[in-house]
Amino acid sequence: MRQLVRYPLVLFFLLTFVLTWAVWVPRAAGVEVGVVGQLWTWIPALSAILAAALTGGRGSVRRLLAALVRWRVGWPWYVLVLAAPAVFAAAVAGAYALLGGSWAVGFPAATAGLGSLALFLVALTLTDGVGEELAWRGFALPRLLERYSALVASVVLGLLWGLWHLPLLFTEGKALFGQPIWLLLADIVAKSILFTWVFLRTRGSVLIAALLHATTNLFVVSPTVAAAGDLLLPVLAMAAKWLLVGVILLVSGPALTRRRADRDVSALRS
Repeated sequence: MRQLVRYPLVLFFLLTFVLTWAVWVPRAAGVEVGVVGQLWTWIPALSAILAAALTGGRGSVRRLLAALVRWRVGWPWYVLVLAAPAVFAAAVAGAYALLGGSWAVGFPAATAGLGSLALFLVALTLTDGVGEELAWRGFALPRLLERYSALVASVVLGLLWGLWHLPLLFTEGKALFGQPIWLLLADIVAKSILFTWVFLRTRGSVLIAALLHATTNLFVVSPTVAAAGDLLLPVLAMAAKWLLVGVILLVSGPALTRRRADRDVSALRS
């Protein structure tokens, strides 16, 4: 354990994978896990807090939690993270419909009322949003940025973020059941780059990252494989994300491809 404390990222990912998979792997094998299976969403955040406490003490935990309430980022960013996923999902659904698919399947949020969407948004922000983003962007990303450029750090984090979901590919009844691993990883790596771009432009706000995570889930920007095994919709969504990544690299490539100065990274560090 003493050795692990010297390597915060190793400790964090070990805790996150072991604690989550202790629930997910038995469930994938058909074991009934009860209410424990509903609490997994906060395991990455708890792992981040524990890793911060063990490797940096109270100060590290305080900085980590401070990023969660970093809300002074400018109102345009709130508009972007709340509206862009809806626009993205609608555009992908439109392309899917033009190719013979169903608009309703491609954009299920279209049938929901604003009140329902708002309620689900709050619930998703407090669960998947905070539960994951305090970990991936709050704890892991700033430490990866100490070693790598934003682009490389995003790819590394995206691969680990994707592999963390692996047991869900084999869990009947879950959204990711039957998803090819190559599609999962390609999709999440693209999302990781997009999340990094937003995170850096908002001065390391985990709150904005949590809202973005919630809206991407609310509007299903990463559709799952249809029961018949049709990959068209999820592949379209994945390709559209990589198109966005390409645009961002063209617009602000140097900011993502070069290593950040130590003073810039320290401002994000928890």
